[in-house]
Amino acid sequence: MRRAVTLLTVLAVLFVAGVAIGSGPLTGSIEAWRVLVADETGEESFVPAGEASPRDLIEYRLTYANSGESAVRTVSIVDPIPSGTEYVVRTATQPGGAAVTFSVDNGKTFHAWPVRIRVMVDGREVWKDAPAGMVTHVRWTLNDELEPAEQVTMAYRAVVR
Repeated sequence: MRRAVTLLTVLAVLFVAGVAIGSGPLTGSIEAWRVLVADETGEESFVPAGEASPRDLIEYRLTYANSGESAVRTVSIVDPIPSGTEYVVRTATQPGGAAVTFSVDNGKTFHAWPVRIRVMVDGREVWKDAPAGMVTHVRWTLNDELEPAEQVTMAYRAVVR
């Protein structure tokens, strides 16, 4: 059974939900691409994610640009993992060495991977690595200022459930 993932719907949800926090004007766009393995060499190709089926791999690419006249400092970009998908571990890119952190509590707190959570095991509270399916948001914090007309692109992958 194919699950319709309308690209415009995905983009609208992500654009509204994605947040860029900084000290200047940022403009952004988000694209969703279905990842295809073209041949036995394993080389990947991409097609717009107009439709997706369970287990399809989707790459989300976020591009933000400084449309202002001065540098933007302390830029953090937050993007929720779309519902019906699960983050794929270690696929978030780090443009310019950006710090990438993850939330498992709907964006309240962010931590480096692996995110540690407390769980009860045999009546005791222990720390455990959170499974990828618990990730609700990805956050990129840029190390450098974003100069006027400069843009940055980051990406991550998620699998359709």
